[in-house]
Amino acid sequence: MINIVEKVHGKGHPNIRATHPTTLAATVDPEIRVAGDCFLMVSADKSPSTLSEEFKNAARKRVKIVGRIIVGGLEDVFECYGDPGLSFEDTHTMVFRKSRYVCSKTVGVESSKSARDIDRRIVKMLREGAEALIELTVLE
Repeated sequence: MINIVEKVHGKGHPNIRATHPTTLAATVDPEIRVAGDCFLMVSADKSPSTLSEEFKNAARKRVKIVGRIIVGGLEDVFECYGDPGLSFEDTHTMVFRKSRYVCSKTVGVESSKSARDIDRRIVKMLREGAEALIELTVLE
């Protein structure tokens, strides 16, 4: 079994609410509005388009992807799946969805968690601007 790991670094923002019931997201943009209730991270150092080719090629199959959200000494984990329809074309925002819907922002489908399911202690730290890491591991 080959594991492909992608690390996305960023930080929190005062407008992070993490209350969306079906998606969770990270953006390279430094600012978000309160209405963007799916976001966990801003100023991400990667977008779907800049993920490694190795990760993108692997995730275009029905593979399990394990996501670890690490903030300070806390960690939350979710699982999702790759999909043949993933394009990885978006240059700003990556989205993980509970549904099977795929667009240019989608990095994983059938996620076990959405933004509102993330440990609220992590969300509080993110709202305070903490540094964050989302580690994505494709299990082939």
